[in-house]
Amino acid sequence: MAGAHPVPDPPPAGPARTCCTLKSVPNPIHLSGADFDSLEAMMRAHAEAAVQIASNDHGMVLDYSPESIPSLETILAARSPIPDDSIEDATRLWGAYFGEVFRHRYPAEWIMAVYPSQQNSGRNNPSPDVAMPALDIGGSQVYPLLKIVRRLSLGPTEDLVVFYAKVSTALDARPKKEAAPPI
Repeated sequence: MAGAHPVPDPPPAGPARTCCTLKSVPNPIHLSGADFDSLEAMMRAHAEAAVQIASNDHGMVLDYSPESIPSLETILAARSPIPDDSIEDATRLWGAYFGEVFRHRYPAEWIMAVYPSQQNSGRNNPSPDVAMPALDIGGSQVYPLLKIVRRLSLGPTEDLVVFYAKVSTALDARPKKEAAPPI
């Protein structure tokens, strides 16, 4: 794969570790000491690390296809329960892979976005909105990391195969934009 980042080693176990560096982001984080110029590069590196861990630790192939999602489910089940101090790293790792499955099917861009239910929620004491990596797919936002954290926290009732099918059906049902006429 031309221009791909080398697959980083999985971060060492331990209570206080960081996962990656994204330039221009306050309080950057580290993934095996790598620096990334974009959110996309960072998320792709996490996805590649997930592929490597799936292979090394579970003997499973994750190939970014929708058909690999049941394998992702199996891996998440085998790694559960995730300790509270590791949930953020696990969410980022497996969520990046899940997001890249969407990116292999749809033209999509990684963005930082606040989940809509957090905005204007009407809470008396709302917590500050927290932006997270999400995918912009032709104006629709998909939150793969949020789905992964729900899967890790709530278990198999947060089925990734069903989620992918529902989101894909909705995306495929959108009206297609017509190509601009030639000039």
